[in-house]
Amino acid sequence: MADMSVQRLKPADPSRTLKVIGAGYSRTATVSFTMALQILLKGPVCHSGTASVAREEAFIKDLIKIMNLNPSEPSAAEITKKVLAKQLAGYVGVTDCPCILFSGELAEIYPESIVICTTRDPEKWWASLQETAKTVLNPWLVVVFQSMPSLRYFGKWVEALRHRHAVVYNNGEWYECGPDHLEKHYAYLKSVIPKDRLFFFSVKDGWEPLCKILDLPIPDEPFPFANDKEAVKVFVAKLAKQALMRWVALFAGVGGLAASAFWLWRK
Repeated sequence: MADMSVQRLKPADPSRTLKVIGAGYSRTATVSFTMALQILLKGPVCHSGTASVAREEAFIKDLIKIMNLNPSEPSAAEITKKVLAKQLAGYVGVTDCPCILFSGELAEIYPESIVICTTRDPEKWWASLQETAKTVLNPWLVVVFQSMPSLRYFGKWVEALRHRHAVVYNNGEWYECGPDHLEKHYAYLKSVIPKDRLFFFSVKDGWEPLCKILDLPIPDEPFPFANDKEAVKVFVAKLAKQALMRWVALFAGVGGLAASAFWLWRK
């Protein structure tokens, strides 16, 4: 089974480059797909949603920077590609938001890579996305996360994601998503990725079609089906607990200093 703990770390060998750009929208089994790619490609695959809050602050800050860029700015494309190349150095694959919103740019940076979009039934996808949004976009998390490195930028990351979303799908204007958004995403991919490099894949079909796309042998182990919805809840709960413990330690430390100062004053 692939190890998702790699999302916390920079890849050990920065000379490795992307072989697969996972362009499937969030909640299309991107965690399972990430784990499958790590097995097949024998290297670290960046699940960019997880890495945004798990890696060092430079990672999330750089992604916020390029998501907020206006594509009409003369240097926007150059800055975007430079940041993506720097932050994804050493990975053999990348998946999930926000990097799926830069699929065209990534395809240009890595011309030998192929783009695989994971798919799902639109109605089931939309129901799952809405449920996950209730967990991830809870306003209190922005406050709680202020005590944590990287996570303190979560609110700005969400706002930047909304900006990039509008740029990619609606000419810079925000619009309300629905089950039909997956079709918009597929249309976006078809507009920026050459036809011979773009593939669509459902994880429910297992190893065979994926290995055929990659021209790799089928592994001698089960396809890694992860419960993405439950994984998100557990991951967010764990981060929130860590953040709350930091607040407790912070207030305890401040309280201790105040008590010491008062005791010295009384003397």
